[in-house]
Amino acid sequence: ELMKRKKFVFLCTNAILMKRKLDLFEPSPYFAWAVHIDGLQERHDESVCREGVFEKAVEAIKAAKEHGFRVTTNTTFFTHDTPESVRAVLDYLNDELEVDEMMISPAYAYDKAPDQEHFPGVRQTRELFSAAFADGGRKRWRLNHSPLFLDFLEGKVDYECTPWGIPSYSIFGWQRPCYLMADGYAETYQELLETTDWSKYGRGRDPRCDNCMAHCGYEPTAVMDTTRSLKQSVRALARR
Repeated sequence: ELMKRKKFVFLCTNAILMKRKLDLFEPSPYFAWAVHIDGLQERHDESVCREGVFEKAVEAIKAAKEHGFRVTTNTTFFTHDTPESVRAVLDYLNDELEVDEMMISPAYAYDKAPDQEHFPGVRQTRELFSAAFADGGRKRWRLNHSPLFLDFLEGKVDYECTPWGIPSYSIFGWQRPCYLMADGYAETYQELLETTDWSKYGRGRDPRCDNCMAHCGYEPTAVMDTTRSLKQSVRALARR
């Protein structure tokens, strides 16, 4: 129904069952698989605590591409990642698997995560991506991000979060204040906008926000900044 209305649908998956379920879907310019790939084989399998998942994901991506589907990926980076490991996984996805587009994000420190040592802070994130992008690879990789968001990851610009820009909706309702934090739910998006005290959130206001640089909050800000500038709009179209 969403695709009939020409709405874009990205189906997020770990791809474990994806290959078996391909026949339930039809290729469409408005539909894309969004496969989580958190590193190359050893790193990815370690991240999901299960051996063989990376291989299954690669097989599923190849099968989906052969069937004419658009395939994107989403990769999260932690403190044990290096500029070399960032470039390695993006080179692999871009050049060998030839996925259509890739999304990247530094890991967010969920309160309930048992391992709190490997979530990067703002300084670590900026150092990681500025070094990873130093060879000019970000201009070659098919990254599904605005150039200003990538500048933000490198520390070239700084932004405030726009938590309502990519909201999270589930059977419980619209999640407050964002996809990463759960401070209750609203029944409608309008209610979310009007009844959430947005002044409580953001760096320096809520400690949960202090080290967050995730795309769900900062990409909307970068996009809005892009649309305010002809120069940045042209740059975004050229993916520079």
